[in-house]
Amino acid sequence: MLAASPTTLPLFLALSACRGPAVLSAPPAVSPQTQTLLHAVTAELNLIWVYSKVIAAYSGLTPVLAPLRAEHEAHLGQLRARVTEPPGQRLPGTVTARPEVGATQAAALVQLRAAEQAAVKTQMSRLAGASPSLAQLYASIAASESTHVSVLNARIGG
Repeated sequence: MLAASPTTLPLFLALSACRGPAVLSAPPAVSPQTQTLLHAVTAELNLIWVYSKVIAAYSGLTPVLAPLRAEHEAHLGQLRARVTEPPGQRLPGTVTARPEVGATQAAALVQLRAAEQAAVKTQMSRLAGASPSLAQLYASIAASESTHVSVLNARIGG
């Protein structure tokens, strides 16, 4: 059996034209589909945050809004379950948008409706580049968010 000392190993690798392990190279690039999935995770975190703030500000809306927030939490769980953490990158866990909550209950509901409408549009835009299973998940989330718009419309009266 041959043994190499720590000082002879670099010389051996250089002479044998072996490059050795690429431990100092950058992590591989994240695929566009994974980037989209990570953006979807962040978007759900942002929606959950807004719902939590509106519920905290207008506790009388809790019976209407808590189930909608719970659905977003379920969406977040399903999205996170699809993510394999890219090397060198952590799964999003922080909110990136913290808008002020509407000054009145009615304004807060309109704000949530607008956020849900934007979320539907964004989810639908993700379908084109998604794998079939992710496209199904995005479409399902968009459908759920669309029902949230209906619930909020009924509460707003419009």
